[in-house]
Amino acid sequence: MPKHIALFTAYSPSIGGAATNYRSLLPFLSGVEARWYYLSHAPADYPNSVHLGPPILGGPIVRDAVTSARLFVLRSHPRIESIAEAMLKDSPDIVWVDAINEGLLVGLALLKRGVRHLHVSVHDDPAGLAIKSKRYRVFAIATDNVARDLLRGARTVDTASEPLQAYYRQRFGVDSGYVYRFIDKPRMPAAAPGDDSVIRIGHVGSAYSTPEVKAFLQALRSIESADGLRFKVMTFGRSPHFESAAAEFPGLVEAAGDVPEEEAVSWLEQCRFVYSMYSFDQRYRIFRRTSQPTKMSTYLMAARPIFAHCPPDSSIVPMMSQFRLGVCVPSVAVNELVEGIRRILEFRLDADDRRRAIEHHCGRRNLDYLESCFGVVSQIAVAAG
Repeated sequence: MPKHIALFTAYSPSIGGAATNYRSLLPFLSGVEARWYYLSHAPADYPNSVHLGPPILGGPIVRDAVTSARLFVLRSHPRIESIAEAMLKDSPDIVWVDAINEGLLVGLALLKRGVRHLHVSVHDDPAGLAIKSKRYRVFAIATDNVARDLLRGARTVDTASEPLQAYYRQRFGVDSGYVYRFIDKPRMPAAAPGDDSVIRIGHVGSAYSTPEVKAFLQALRSIESADGLRFKVMTFGRSPHFESAAAEFPGLVEAAGDVPEEEAVSWLEQCRFVYSMYSFDQRYRIFRRTSQPTKMSTYLMAARPIFAHCPPDSSIVPMMSQFRLGVCVPSVAVNELVEGIRRILEFRLDADDRRRAIEHHCGRRNLDYLESCFGVVSQIAVAAG
């Protein structure tokens, strides 16, 4: 008999990088049946999911401040209790929470109810997110304390990056596994784009800060003027920071909006390289050191060189260097970005380096760890036996 799992996220199954990771994992887990409970402003079209209403956090700033204090300081809210009750209604064997926003308090409420097995996933450090936020910065210490108590109380834990795994081991004494996205059948690399009259550059999802994007776009403009080249940056998904920066460079950025990932990957395959960034602001320090954006897996699927624009302490730098995935530029100086762009235009991504990166970060080991946490036997292991 399969084990029944109740999963909770504070966001829709159809929105964001963390949801993409869960959607990549759930269909391939052996020996489990999962029901996904979530908060969002509208129901999602996802199988075996339960919409539990709108988020508790958010809205007008004064009301949200009061709500945040109730959640992270007082650790009490009636809707948290109702979410925990809904998840336990069908007596699941395992309860699984995503440790962000309301998920932190749902996890604590489940622990208070004495659940036998609470599994916690962390995609971004909650306090790190609070520190870089203007609205929630005042609650960073309280959020960190809640996260600490949840992780220490959980039976099993996974994190979405290896640096975050090490961070919790050092700070909280919590052992966890590294679980990122699963890619079942990587696409065969498409032929590299030829010498087109316009050099396309791809970006997926959110950019985290406007100044860095502005500097990158200014560097592209500088090369256009100096070398007679033409660039077009294609963005997929919504990114207010990218949109703000693009307004100063008419014609340089083409926003495709929200499109299915398969379609985005097909477009990215036509790009000369793809762009990923982290903010150089000190408030982003924990976030950039410990998070791992899902867009990196999308870029691996597209098999295009990655231009990593970030401080040297960023989590993606080891991935980039270990597997030689592209070029890192740890500066916001336009002249250094110009030099980096010229280097990546000459860079050729090796197919074997890409394959090894996919195997390490997006391979079967993600499923193996979760199945070991849940106490189920992999169907691959059964077949091998």
